Amino acid sequence: MDPGPWPWAGPAREAFGALGVTGRYLGLDLGTSSVKGLLVGRDGRPLGRAQQAYPTHRPHPGWAQQNLADWLAAVGAVVRDLVPDGIVDAVAVAGHTPSLITIDDRRRATGPAITWQDTRAGAEADELARHFGDERTLIGATLPWNAAYLPAKLLWLGRHGIGDARWLLQPKDAINLALTGVAGTDIWGSKGLCRVDDGRVVSALFEYCDVPAVTLPPRLRPWQPLGPVDEHGAAWSGLRPGTPVAVGWTDALAGMLSVGAFEESRAFVLTGTSDIVGRSDADRPPDAHLLHIPLRCAPLPVQYGPTQTSGAALLWLAELFGTSPGDMISTSMHADEAHTPRFVPYLDGERAPVWRTDVQASFAGLSARTGRAELARAVLRGVALSNRHVLHLAGHGDEPVHVGGASALARGWVRARLETFGVEIVLHEEPNLTASGAAMLAAVASGRHDIGTVSTAMSGPVSAHRPEPQDRRLADARYAQYQRDVAAVLAGG
Repeated sequence: MDPGPWPWAGPAREAFGALGVTGRYLGLDLGTSSVKGLLVGRDGRPLGRAQQAYPTHRPHPGWAQQNLADWLAAVGAVVRDLVPDGIVDAVAVAGHTPSLITIDDRRRATGPAITWQDTRAGAEADELARHFGDERTLIGATLPWNAAYLPAKLLWLGRHGIGDARWLLQPKDAINLALTGVAGTDIWGSKGLCRVDDGRVVSALFEYCDVPAVTLPPRLRPWQPLGPVDEHGAAWSGLRPGTPVAVGWTDALAGMLSVGAFEESRAFVLTGTSDIVGRSDADRPPDAHLLHIPLRCAPLPVQYGPTQTSGAALLWLAELFGTSPGDMISTSMHADEAHTPRFVPYLDGERAPVWRTDVQASFAGLSARTGRAELARAVLRGVALSNRHVLHLAGHGDEPVHVGGASALARGWVRARLETFGVEIVLHEEPNLTASGAAMLAAVASGRHDIGTVSTAMSGPVSAHRPEPQDRRLADARYAQYQRDVAAVLAGG
Protein backbone atom coordinates (compact mmCIF):
# COMPACT_ATOMS: atom_id res chain seq x y z
CA MET A 1 0.00 0.00 0.00
CA ASP A 2 1.38 3.40 -0.96
CA PRO A 3 1.59 5.97 1.82
CA GLY A 4 -1.06 8.13 0.14
CA PRO A 5 -1.54 11.87 0.58
CA TRP A 6 -0.17 13.97 3.41
CA PRO A 7 -2.62 13.27 6.25
CA TRP A 8 -2.54 16.63 8.05
CA ALA A 9 -5.30 19.18 7.82
CA GLY A 10 -4.73 22.94 7.76
CA PRO A 11 -5.18 23.58 11.50
CA ALA A 12 -2.63 20.87 12.26
CA ARG A 13 -0.06 22.53 10.03
CA GLU A 14 -0.71 25.88 11.69
CA ALA A 15 -0.33 24.34 15.14
CA PHE A 16 2.93 22.68 14.12
CA GLY A 17 4.26 25.90 12.66
CA ALA A 18 3.57 27.68 15.94
CA LEU A 19 5.88 25.32 17.78
CA GLY A 20 8.99 26.56 16.06
CA VAL A 21 12.14 24.47 15.59
CA THR A 22 13.64 23.13 18.80
CA GLY A 23 16.10 20.64 17.32
CA ARG A 24 14.79 18.06 19.80
CA TYR A 25 13.33 14.66 18.90
CA LEU A 26 11.66 12.22 21.26
CA GLY A 27 12.00 8.46 20.80
CA LEU A 28 9.87 6.10 22.90
CA ASP A 29 10.50 2.38 23.31
CA LEU A 30 7.34 0.62 24.45
CA GLY A 31 9.14 -2.48 25.70
CA THR A 32 8.17 -5.76 27.32
CA SER A 33 8.31 -4.38 30.87
CA SER A 34 8.59 -0.60 30.60
CA VAL A 35 8.55 2.42 28.34
CA LYS A 36 11.92 4.06 27.85
CA GLY A 37 12.25 7.56 26.52
CA LEU A 38 15.24 9.19 24.84
CA LEU A 39 15.35 12.89 24.02
CA VAL A 40 18.02 13.75 21.46
CA GLY A 41 19.30 16.77 19.58
CA ARG A 42 19.53 16.89 15.81
CA ASP A 43 23.07 15.48 16.01
CA GLY A 44 21.79 12.46 17.92
CA ARG A 45 23.39 13.51 21.18
CA PRO A 46 21.26 12.41 24.18
CA LEU A 47 19.63 15.27 26.04
CA GLY A 48 17.77 13.12 28.57
CA ARG A 49 16.54 9.63 29.39
CA ALA A 50 13.58 8.38 31.40
CA GLN A 51 11.88 5.08 32.10
CA GLN A 52 8.57 3.95 33.61
CA ALA A 53 7.60 0.35 34.29
CA TYR A 54 4.23 -1.32 33.79
CA PRO A 55 3.02 -4.81 34.68
CA THR A 56 2.43 -7.93 32.63
CA HIS A 57 -0.54 -9.96 33.86
CA ARG A 58 -0.53 -13.76 33.68
CA PRO A 59 -4.04 -14.89 34.68
CA HIS A 60 -3.55 -18.40 33.25
CA PRO A 61 -0.54 -20.56 32.35
CA GLY A 62 0.91 -19.38 29.05
CA TRP A 63 -0.96 -16.07 29.07
CA ALA A 64 0.87 -12.70 29.06
CA GLN A 65 -1.31 -9.58 28.91
CA GLN A 66 -0.82 -5.84 29.28
CA ASN A 67 -3.29 -2.96 29.58
CA LEU A 68 -3.58 0.16 27.43
CA ALA A 69 -4.19 2.31 30.52
CA ASP A 70 -0.82 1.22 31.96
CA TRP A 71 0.95 2.10 28.70
CA LEU A 72 -0.64 5.55 28.55
CA ALA A 73 0.19 6.34 32.16
CA ALA A 74 3.82 5.26 31.64
CA VAL A 75 4.23 7.24 28.41
CA GLY A 76 2.76 10.34 30.05
CA ALA A 77 5.15 10.01 32.99
CA VAL A 78 8.16 9.70 30.69
CA VAL A 79 7.12 12.68 28.56
CA ARG A 80 6.61 14.89 31.60
CA ASP A 81 9.99 13.84 32.95
CA LEU A 82 11.88 14.55 29.71
CA VAL A 83 10.01 17.52 28.25
CA PRO A 84 8.03 19.34 30.94
CA ASP A 85 7.05 22.01 28.41
CA GLY A 86 5.86 19.32 25.96
CA ILE A 87 7.72 20.88 23.03
CA VAL A 88 9.68 18.67 20.63
CA ASP A 89 10.00 18.78 16.85
CA ALA A 90 8.56 15.26 16.49
CA VAL A 91 7.96 12.02 18.38
CA ALA A 92 8.08 8.37 17.33
CA VAL A 93 7.19 5.18 19.16
CA ALA A 94 8.71 1.75 18.62
CA GLY A 95 7.22 -1.20 20.42
CA HIS A 96 7.31 -4.87 21.30
CA THR A 97 5.85 -7.26 18.77
CA PRO A 98 4.19 -9.53 17.70
CA SER A 99 1.61 -8.26 20.18
CA LEU A 100 -2.02 -7.43 19.48
CA ILE A 101 -4.62 -5.17 21.08
CA THR A 102 -8.19 -4.36 20.05
CA ILE A 103 -9.32 -0.71 20.16
CA ASP A 104 -12.78 0.77 19.59
CA ASP A 105 -13.66 3.93 17.63
CA ARG A 106 -13.30 6.04 20.80
CA ARG A 107 -9.64 5.01 21.36
CA ARG A 108 -10.58 2.63 24.17
CA ALA A 109 -9.26 -0.91 24.50
CA THR A 110 -11.92 -3.62 24.21
CA GLY A 111 -9.64 -6.09 25.97
CA PRO A 112 -6.07 -6.51 27.21
CA ALA A 113 -3.14 -6.70 24.80
CA ILE A 114 -1.94 -10.22 24.02
CA THR A 115 1.86 -9.83 24.08
CA TRP A 116 4.58 -11.66 22.20
CA GLN A 117 5.28 -13.76 25.29
CA ASP A 118 1.73 -15.17 25.25
CA THR A 119 1.50 -18.81 24.09
CA ARG A 120 -2.23 -19.46 24.55
CA ALA A 121 -2.79 -19.79 20.79
CA GLY A 122 -0.70 -22.93 20.27
CA ALA A 123 -3.65 -25.01 19.08
CA GLU A 124 -4.70 -22.20 16.75
CA ALA A 125 -1.21 -22.05 15.25
CA ASP A 126 -1.30 -25.79 14.55
CA GLU A 127 -4.75 -25.46 12.99
CA LEU A 128 -3.62 -22.65 10.67
CA ALA A 129 -0.59 -24.70 9.62
CA ARG A 130 -2.83 -27.61 8.67
CA HIS A 131 -5.34 -25.42 6.86
CA PHE A 132 -3.04 -23.07 4.93
CA GLY A 133 0.16 -25.07 4.59
CA ASP A 134 3.14 -23.09 3.24
CA GLU A 135 2.93 -19.68 4.86
CA ARG A 136 5.07 -18.13 2.12
CA THR A 137 2.25 -18.52 -0.38
CA LEU A 138 -0.19 -16.82 1.99
CA ILE A 139 1.85 -13.91 3.39
CA GLY A 140 4.77 -13.59 0.98
CA ALA A 141 7.49 -14.50 3.46
CA THR A 142 8.66 -17.08 5.96
CA LEU A 143 6.78 -16.72 9.25
CA PRO A 144 6.49 -19.78 11.49
CA TRP A 145 3.04 -21.00 12.41
CA ASN A 146 3.71 -20.21 16.04
CA ALA A 147 1.57 -19.06 18.98
CA ALA A 148 3.72 -15.93 19.34
CA TYR A 149 2.77 -14.54 15.94
CA LEU A 150 -0.25 -12.55 14.82
CA PRO A 151 -2.17 -15.12 12.70
CA ALA A 152 -2.61 -17.48 15.67
CA LYS A 153 -3.57 -14.58 17.94
CA LEU A 154 -6.11 -13.44 15.35
CA LEU A 155 -7.74 -16.87 15.25
CA TRP A 156 -7.88 -16.98 19.05
CA LEU A 157 -9.54 -13.55 19.11
CA GLY A 158 -11.96 -14.59 16.41
CA ARG A 159 -12.99 -17.58 18.50
CA HIS A 160 -13.35 -15.59 21.73
CA GLY A 161 -14.70 -12.30 20.39
CA ILE A 162 -13.30 -8.82 19.70
CA GLY A 163 -16.26 -6.93 21.15
CA ASP A 164 -16.94 -3.63 19.42
CA ALA A 165 -13.31 -3.28 18.30
CA ARG A 166 -12.67 -1.02 15.33
CA TRP A 167 -8.93 -1.63 15.09
CA LEU A 168 -6.42 -4.44 15.52
CA LEU A 169 -3.21 -2.69 16.54
CA GLN A 170 0.34 -3.24 17.62
CA PRO A 171 1.26 -1.57 20.96
CA LYS A 172 3.01 1.40 19.34
CA ASP A 173 0.04 1.87 16.99
CA ALA A 174 -2.30 2.05 20.00
CA ILE A 175 -0.15 4.81 21.51
CA ASN A 176 -0.15 6.68 18.18
CA LEU A 177 -3.94 6.42 17.92
CA ALA A 178 -4.27 7.74 21.46
CA LEU A 179 -2.01 10.68 20.54
CA THR A 180 -3.46 11.60 17.15
CA GLY A 181 -6.82 9.91 16.60
CA VAL A 182 -5.32 8.41 13.42
CA ALA A 183 -4.93 4.65 12.99
CA GLY A 184 -1.96 3.36 11.01
CA THR A 185 0.72 0.72 11.15
CA ASP A 186 3.80 -0.44 9.28
CA ILE A 187 3.91 -3.50 7.03
CA TRP A 188 6.51 -5.41 9.02
CA GLY A 189 4.77 -4.84 12.33
CA SER A 190 1.59 -6.39 10.88
CA LYS A 191 3.30 -9.27 9.09
CA GLY A 192 1.02 -12.27 8.87
CA LEU A 193 -2.08 -10.10 8.84
CA CYS A 194 -0.81 -8.38 5.70
CA ARG A 195 1.60 -9.57 3.04
CA VAL A 196 5.12 -8.25 3.53
CA ASP A 197 5.81 -7.99 -0.19
CA ASP A 198 3.01 -5.54 -1.01
CA GLY A 199 1.15 -4.69 2.21
CA ARG A 200 -2.16 -6.23 1.12
CA VAL A 201 -4.47 -7.60 3.80
CA VAL A 202 -4.40 -11.42 3.98
CA SER A 203 -8.13 -11.67 3.29
CA ALA A 204 -8.24 -15.47 3.39
CA LEU A 205 -6.85 -15.44 6.93
CA PHE A 206 -9.36 -12.86 8.18
CA GLU A 207 -12.20 -14.81 6.58
CA TYR A 208 -11.05 -18.03 8.22
CA CYS A 209 -10.77 -16.30 11.59
CA ASP A 210 -14.17 -14.61 11.14
CA VAL A 211 -12.71 -11.16 11.85
CA PRO A 212 -13.45 -8.16 9.57
CA ALA A 213 -10.39 -7.32 7.47
CA VAL A 214 -11.12 -3.59 7.83
CA THR A 215 -9.92 -3.79 11.43
CA LEU A 216 -6.33 -3.75 10.11
CA PRO A 217 -5.38 -0.07 9.69
CA PRO A 218 -3.57 1.43 6.66
CA ARG A 219 0.00 0.25 6.21
CA LEU A 220 2.41 3.18 5.96
CA ARG A 221 6.12 3.84 5.93
CA PRO A 222 7.53 3.84 9.48
CA TRP A 223 9.28 7.17 9.04
CA GLN A 224 6.39 9.13 7.56
CA PRO A 225 4.23 11.46 9.68
CA LEU A 226 1.05 9.72 10.78
CA GLY A 227 -0.53 12.93 12.06
CA PRO A 228 -0.21 15.59 14.74
CA VAL A 229 -0.93 15.26 18.43
CA ASP A 230 -4.51 16.45 18.92
CA GLU A 231 -6.16 17.98 21.98
CA HIS A 232 -7.12 14.59 23.38
CA GLY A 233 -3.58 13.26 22.91
CA ALA A 234 -2.08 16.37 24.45
CA ALA A 235 -4.29 16.09 27.52
CA TRP A 236 -3.02 12.68 28.58
CA SER A 237 0.55 12.79 27.20
CA GLY A 238 1.75 16.31 28.00
CA LEU A 239 2.93 16.85 24.40
CA ARG A 240 1.91 20.08 22.68
CA PRO A 241 -0.97 19.86 20.17
CA GLY A 242 0.37 19.79 16.61
CA THR A 243 3.52 17.81 17.44
CA PRO A 244 4.25 15.48 14.48
CA VAL A 245 3.97 11.76 15.28
CA ALA A 246 5.74 9.22 13.07
CA VAL A 247 4.12 5.91 12.11
CA GLY A 248 6.86 4.11 14.05
CA TRP A 249 8.41 0.68 13.80
CA THR A 250 8.85 -2.54 15.72
CA ASP A 251 11.45 -2.54 18.48
CA ALA A 252 13.69 -4.84 16.46
CA LEU A 253 13.78 -2.71 13.33
CA ALA A 254 14.21 0.52 15.27
CA GLY A 255 17.27 -1.06 16.89
CA MET A 256 18.60 -2.15 13.50
CA LEU A 257 18.20 1.41 12.25
CA SER A 258 20.15 2.70 15.24
CA VAL A 259 23.18 0.43 14.60
CA GLY A 260 23.34 1.35 10.91
CA ALA A 261 22.08 -1.96 9.50
CA PHE A 262 19.99 -0.11 6.90
CA GLU A 263 22.89 1.90 5.51
CA GLU A 264 25.31 -0.95 4.74
CA SER A 265 25.61 -4.70 5.12
CA ARG A 266 26.09 -5.27 8.84
CA ALA A 267 25.85 -8.11 11.38
CA PHE A 268 24.23 -7.20 14.68
CA VAL A 269 23.05 -8.41 18.07
CA LEU A 270 20.47 -6.30 19.92
CA THR A 271 20.35 -7.50 23.50
CA GLY A 272 17.50 -7.51 25.98
CA THR A 273 15.10 -9.95 27.64
CA SER A 274 15.56 -11.82 24.38
CA ASP A 275 18.03 -10.99 21.61
CA ILE A 276 17.48 -9.79 18.06
CA VAL A 277 20.25 -11.25 15.90
CA GLY A 278 20.84 -10.93 12.18
CA ARG A 279 22.57 -9.38 9.21
CA SER A 280 21.57 -6.92 6.51
CA ASP A 281 22.62 -7.93 3.00
CA ALA A 282 21.05 -7.14 -0.38
CA ASP A 283 22.38 -10.30 -2.03
CA ARG A 284 21.96 -13.06 0.56
CA PRO A 285 19.17 -15.58 -0.30
CA PRO A 286 16.65 -16.07 2.53
CA ASP A 287 17.24 -18.84 5.06
CA ALA A 288 14.11 -20.81 5.96
CA HIS A 289 14.97 -20.72 9.69
CA LEU A 290 15.01 -16.91 9.90
CA LEU A 291 12.74 -13.97 9.26
CA HIS A 292 13.42 -12.05 6.05
CA ILE A 293 12.71 -8.32 5.84
CA PRO A 294 12.29 -7.43 2.15
CA LEU A 295 13.07 -4.12 0.50
CA ARG A 296 9.35 -3.33 0.55
CA CYS A 297 9.63 -2.94 4.33
CA ALA A 298 13.09 -1.41 4.90
CA PRO A 299 15.93 0.41 3.08
CA LEU A 300 18.01 -2.81 3.02
CA PRO A 301 16.84 -6.43 3.24
CA VAL A 302 17.66 -8.20 6.49
CA GLN A 303 17.67 -11.76 7.74
CA TYR A 304 17.26 -12.02 11.48
CA GLY A 305 15.82 -14.04 14.28
CA PRO A 306 14.49 -13.22 17.74
CA THR A 307 15.72 -15.63 20.39
CA GLN A 308 13.49 -16.56 23.32
CA THR A 309 15.78 -15.97 26.31
CA SER A 310 18.93 -13.89 26.66
CA GLY A 311 18.82 -11.51 29.62
CA ALA A 312 15.93 -13.68 30.80
CA ALA A 313 18.32 -16.64 31.15
CA LEU A 314 20.67 -14.61 33.34
CA LEU A 315 17.74 -13.34 35.40
CA TRP A 316 16.60 -16.95 35.94
CA LEU A 317 20.04 -17.92 37.25
CA ALA A 318 20.29 -14.81 39.45
CA GLU A 319 16.94 -15.59 41.05
CA LEU A 320 18.09 -19.14 41.80
CA PHE A 321 21.01 -17.72 43.76
CA GLY A 322 19.04 -14.87 45.32
CA THR A 323 21.14 -12.17 43.70
CA SER A 324 21.05 -9.72 40.79
CA PRO A 325 21.94 -10.25 37.12
CA GLY A 326 24.71 -7.69 37.48
CA ASP A 327 26.24 -9.69 40.33
CA MET A 328 26.11 -12.85 38.21
CA ILE A 329 27.87 -11.08 35.34
CA SER A 330 30.63 -9.94 37.70
CA THR A 331 30.86 -13.40 39.26
CA SER A 332 31.32 -15.01 35.84
CA MET A 333 34.68 -13.25 35.49
CA HIS A 334 36.10 -15.52 38.22
CA ALA A 335 35.01 -18.87 36.75
CA ASP A 336 37.39 -21.81 36.52
CA GLU A 337 37.40 -22.79 32.85
CA ALA A 338 38.14 -26.42 33.67
CA HIS A 339 34.84 -26.74 35.53
CA THR A 340 32.66 -24.46 33.41
CA PRO A 341 29.84 -26.51 31.86
CA ARG A 342 28.12 -26.04 28.52
CA PHE A 343 24.65 -24.53 28.32
CA VAL A 344 21.88 -24.57 25.71
CA PRO A 345 19.56 -21.66 26.68
CA TYR A 346 16.15 -23.08 25.73
CA LEU A 347 14.58 -22.35 29.13
CA ASP A 348 11.19 -21.48 27.66
CA GLY A 349 11.41 -23.17 24.28
CA GLU A 350 13.19 -21.34 21.51
CA ARG A 351 12.26 -19.06 18.66
CA ALA A 352 14.99 -18.51 16.06
CA PRO A 353 16.36 -20.62 14.65
CA VAL A 354 14.52 -23.76 15.85
CA TRP A 355 10.97 -22.39 16.40
CA ARG A 356 9.87 -24.95 18.95
CA THR A 357 8.02 -24.38 22.21
CA ASP A 358 8.62 -27.93 23.48
CA VAL A 359 12.42 -27.92 23.71
CA GLN A 360 14.20 -27.42 27.02
CA ALA A 361 17.49 -26.03 28.24
CA SER A 362 20.41 -28.25 29.19
CA PHE A 363 23.71 -28.15 31.05
CA ALA A 364 26.48 -30.56 30.07
CA GLY A 365 29.89 -31.10 31.61
CA LEU A 366 28.96 -30.37 35.23
CA SER A 367 31.37 -31.44 37.95
CA ALA A 368 31.48 -31.38 41.74
CA ARG A 369 33.64 -28.26 41.49
CA THR A 370 31.17 -26.35 39.34
CA GLY A 371 29.95 -23.35 41.33
CA ARG A 372 27.90 -20.28 40.66
CA ALA A 373 30.74 -18.47 38.87
CA GLU A 374 31.06 -21.38 36.44
CA LEU A 375 27.29 -21.58 35.96
CA ALA A 376 27.15 -17.84 35.31
CA ARG A 377 29.87 -18.07 32.71
CA ALA A 378 28.13 -21.04 31.09
CA VAL A 379 24.85 -19.12 30.81
CA LEU A 380 26.53 -16.07 29.26
CA ARG A 381 28.48 -18.25 26.85
CA GLY A 382 25.42 -20.33 25.93
CA VAL A 383 23.43 -17.21 25.09
CA ALA A 384 26.33 -15.90 23.00
CA LEU A 385 26.54 -19.21 21.15
CA SER A 386 22.83 -19.02 20.40
CA ASN A 387 23.57 -15.58 18.91
CA ARG A 388 26.25 -17.12 16.73
CA HIS A 389 23.85 -19.85 15.60
CA VAL A 390 21.53 -17.19 14.14
CA LEU A 391 24.43 -15.14 12.75
CA HIS A 392 25.76 -18.22 10.98
CA LEU A 393 22.43 -18.86 9.25
CA ALA A 394 22.20 -15.18 8.29
CA GLY A 395 25.49 -15.47 6.38
CA HIS A 396 27.90 -13.94 8.87
CA GLY A 397 31.56 -14.57 8.05
CA ASP A 398 34.46 -12.80 9.71
CA GLU A 399 33.19 -9.21 9.62
CA PRO A 400 32.63 -7.32 12.88
CA VAL A 401 29.39 -7.81 14.80
CA HIS A 402 27.65 -4.68 16.08
CA VAL A 403 26.26 -5.24 19.58
CA GLY A 404 24.06 -2.97 21.65
CA GLY A 405 21.64 -2.98 24.54
CA ALA A 406 21.39 -2.11 28.21
CA SER A 407 23.84 -4.80 29.40
CA ALA A 408 25.95 -5.18 26.26
CA LEU A 409 28.86 -3.19 27.71
CA ALA A 410 29.22 -5.39 30.81
CA ARG A 411 32.62 -7.10 30.86
CA GLY A 412 31.18 -10.59 31.30
CA TRP A 413 28.94 -10.26 28.25
CA VAL A 414 31.77 -8.74 26.18
CA ARG A 415 34.07 -11.62 27.04
CA ALA A 416 31.39 -14.25 26.35
CA ARG A 417 30.77 -12.88 22.87
CA LEU A 418 34.46 -12.45 22.04
CA GLU A 419 35.27 -16.03 23.03
CA THR A 420 32.35 -17.49 21.05
CA PHE A 421 32.15 -15.20 18.00
CA GLY A 422 35.92 -15.13 17.45
CA VAL A 423 35.66 -11.80 15.59
CA GLU A 424 35.73 -8.11 16.44
CA ILE A 425 32.63 -6.75 18.14
CA VAL A 426 31.60 -3.11 17.91
CA LEU A 427 29.75 -1.96 21.03
CA HIS A 428 27.17 0.79 20.69
CA GLU A 429 27.28 2.71 23.93
CA GLU A 430 23.71 4.06 23.84
CA PRO A 431 21.92 1.74 26.30
CA ASN A 432 18.56 1.86 24.52
CA LEU A 433 18.99 1.40 20.79
CA THR A 434 15.25 1.01 20.23
CA ALA A 435 14.50 4.44 21.66
CA SER A 436 17.45 5.82 19.71
CA GLY A 437 16.06 4.37 16.49
CA ALA A 438 12.64 5.79 17.32
CA ALA A 439 14.21 9.24 17.77
CA MET A 440 15.76 8.85 14.31
CA LEU A 441 12.31 8.07 12.87
CA ALA A 442 11.01 11.21 14.57
CA ALA A 443 13.79 13.23 12.95
CA VAL A 444 12.83 11.91 9.51
CA ALA A 445 9.12 12.56 10.16
CA SER A 446 9.97 16.18 11.01
CA GLY A 447 11.39 16.59 7.51
CA ARG A 448 14.92 17.41 8.67
CA HIS A 449 16.72 14.11 8.04
CA ASP A 450 16.68 11.41 5.36
CA ILE A 451 15.99 7.76 6.22
CA GLY A 452 18.95 6.65 4.09
CA THR A 453 21.55 8.41 6.22
CA VAL A 454 19.87 9.18 9.54
CA SER A 455 21.83 6.61 11.55
CA THR A 456 25.14 8.09 10.36
CA ALA A 457 23.94 11.62 11.08
CA MET A 458 22.64 10.74 14.56
CA SER A 459 24.72 7.76 15.66
CA GLY A 460 26.19 7.64 19.15
CA PRO A 461 29.66 6.59 20.30
CA VAL A 462 30.99 3.09 19.66
CA SER A 463 34.02 1.09 20.79
CA ALA A 464 35.70 -1.84 19.04
CA HIS A 465 36.92 -4.96 20.89
CA ARG A 466 38.96 -7.80 19.42
CA PRO A 467 39.23 -11.35 20.74
CA GLU A 468 42.41 -12.72 22.22
CA PRO A 469 44.36 -15.06 19.91
CA GLN A 470 43.35 -18.12 21.95
CA ASP A 471 39.69 -17.17 21.70
CA ARG A 472 39.97 -16.84 17.94
CA ARG A 473 41.30 -20.41 17.88
CA LEU A 474 38.74 -21.82 20.31
CA ALA A 475 35.63 -20.01 19.08
CA ASP A 476 34.98 -22.38 16.18
CA ALA A 477 35.47 -25.44 18.40
CA ARG A 478 33.07 -24.04 20.99
CA TYR A 479 30.48 -23.40 18.30
CA ALA A 480 30.88 -26.88 16.81
CA GLN A 481 30.31 -28.41 20.27
CA TYR A 482 27.30 -26.14 20.78
CA GLN A 483 25.78 -27.40 17.54
CA ARG A 484 26.18 -30.98 18.77
CA ASP A 485 24.55 -30.05 22.08
CA VAL A 486 21.64 -28.40 20.25
CA ALA A 487 21.19 -31.45 18.05
CA ALA A 488 20.99 -33.62 21.18
CA VAL A 489 18.41 -31.30 22.77
CA LEU A 490 16.27 -31.24 19.63
CA ALA A 491 16.41 -35.02 19.42
CA GLY A 492 15.32 -35.30 23.04
CA GLY A 493 18.68 -36.55 24.20
